[in-house]
Amino acid sequence: MAIRRQVLRDEVEELILQRLLEARWAPGSRLSIDGLARDLEVSPTPVREAMVSLERSGLVEYVALRGYVVAPMLDVEQITELLEARKTIELAVLDRAFEHWDDLLADLGAAQAHHAEIIDRIDTAGEVSYELVHEHFQADWGFHQVLYKHADNRYLAQMFESLSTHTHRMRQTWEGGPLQLDAREAYEEHGTILAKVRQHHHDAALKALADHLDAVLVRSIRTSEVEAQGATDPV
Repeated sequence: MAIRRQVLRDEVEELILQRLLEARWAPGSRLSIDGLARDLEVSPTPVREAMVSLERSGLVEYVALRGYVVAPMLDVEQITELLEARKTIELAVLDRAFEHWDDLLADLGAAQAHHAEIIDRIDTAGEVSYELVHEHFQADWGFHQVLYKHADNRYLAQMFESLSTHTHRMRQTWEGGPLQLDAREAYEEHGTILAKVRQHHHDAALKALADHLDAVLVRSIRTSEVEAQGATDPV
């Protein structure tokens, strides 16, 4: 019975996490435990236990008199710290991944090809839908995931999962649609990293990755400032 309860809690947490990652709720939205329990057709207990776990991930927060809410978007200081952490860790990850150069190159090439397909669909669509933005983010993060995969270190892999949730929060710039999308820039920067890996140029690949993450930081701060300005402008 105890095992089944744990499995149920894990299943509920995964379902709620998926909705959070799909931006089903805007930052600050209240997450009713009873409402989610009815929606997921479970008792409130596994939902409450899942919320405690998700609070540790930073995706939800507990607010007095309101209960659990979707965490707000990261501010400029948090974005800066997150990208600094990613830069430190991912440079070490890429350094280790070079030890498995053949497999690293093959998987990075496949990730980049998949991203290219999504970029083409975005260019063709004209109007960017949430689904396309979500696919872009998945492909973008998939490129970085290859680095962690070939670093061949279980603890670095765990760090990847933690960074993934915080990176999602950084990307929460939705109020009915994407305000800014850096799909083309990210794709081209990934291409530079891939080219240096293909040339087996270790130091140049590390520099390309560092330059990419620096550029992501600049774009993310700019988007955050645009969001903040929009929130303060009179209607």
